[in-house]
Amino acid sequence: MKNLTALISICFMATAAYAEPTTEALNQAVKEHDQANIAMMKKDEELAYSHLQKAAELDPENATYLNSAAYMAMKLGDPEKAILYLDQAIMLDKERYGEDHPNVAMVINNKASVYSNMGNSEMAIEHYQQAYDIVVASVGEKHPQAETIKGFLDAEKAK
Repeated sequence: MKNLTALISICFMATAAYAEPTTEALNQAVKEHDQANIAMMKKDEELAYSHLQKAAELDPENATYLNSAAYMAMKLGDPEKAILYLDQAIMLDKERYGEDHPNVAMVINNKASVYSNMGNSEMAIEHYQQAYDIVVASVGEKHPQAETIKGFLDAEKAK
């Protein structure tokens, strides 16, 4: 029964993720994101995360909401959920911008940071390298984004 419940939940989430959000849902997602920003300014991370989860649920095609929810999930000690949000954001950005776009690299870099915080250096290095390669191919190795990722990559390798 537990497996059936999990399967139904996965199917429901997949269906919800591909359903076209209504204008009302998109407007509510913006409000939730704004409320999350207010909560973050007040240092209420749990409330911010709650609003970000709602924003991502209401507009699952918005990589910014997903990336923000991933950040808060990681900050609040739920790295597995952070990875799920980031995987969804990566998929959306790849569809929207292509495989080799700096936006894709940014989210991959964030995923590498989650792996680093989890103590999984092998996965962190793999993702930092992937992000670095995308950025260098796109804007060059002297670009600040490339230099930042290279710093993270080198630090991870030194662990």
